[in-house]
Amino acid sequence: MEKFTRSDTILFGSRDNDDNEDEKDEKQQWQPTNDLDIFGQPKDGSKNRGYEDEGEIRGPDRIKSCIPYILPLIDGDPFGNYVYERIPALGDIHYVLLRPIVEGFQSAPFLTILLFMVFALGPQFASLSREVRFNAQQAVLVDVALILPELISDAVTDADAKIPRTLVEPCSNFVWIALFSVVIYSVASNLRGKKPDQIPWISGTAEYVIGPF
Repeated sequence: MEKFTRSDTILFGSRDNDDNEDEKDEKQQWQPTNDLDIFGQPKDGSKNRGYEDEGEIRGPDRIKSCIPYILPLIDGDPFGNYVYERIPALGDIHYVLLRPIVEGFQSAPFLTILLFMVFALGPQFASLSREVRFNAQQAVLVDVALILPELISDAVTDADAKIPRTLVEPCSNFVWIALFSVVIYSVASNLRGKKPDQIPWISGTAEYVIGPF
């Protein structure tokens, strides 16, 4: 009888210990953890995924994402005059493909403003994918970046300043090359189905403007 009592005590004692350990495990599992630092960012250094997506552009969205870049091409066309003069082949391509569009918008200046407003505000209210809205906003920001060189060019023209071509041509060519590099990168990335989000400052600003959804 004594042996039975001891074994029974040991058995119930082990059960009590198991119950206590289970309760401790449950408390540890339900204990809230704070994975954010004082700035609200993850402590492990990972990026906030609120503004991230898979970056894949599918189907018709690849073409739709390329359309907004016609806006900076129209406004930045005058900066390519020296390039078209130096490289006749590019001048011929420009004359056939881009020149008619530029002349059409120049004949009615309000069309450029209307196009700017459509790309800046329209996608925010239309049922378009986030990738299309991102590209529309990025194209608008590229167009905004052209304001400063356009103002300088207009000021020089209005003042009838005698600035030598050796100074004007490199500056104009630089703006045109930078513009076309951005447009070609964006269009090529879109056609490949990859979001063109590697343009310094501009891509980050476009992501912030369109928000996480």
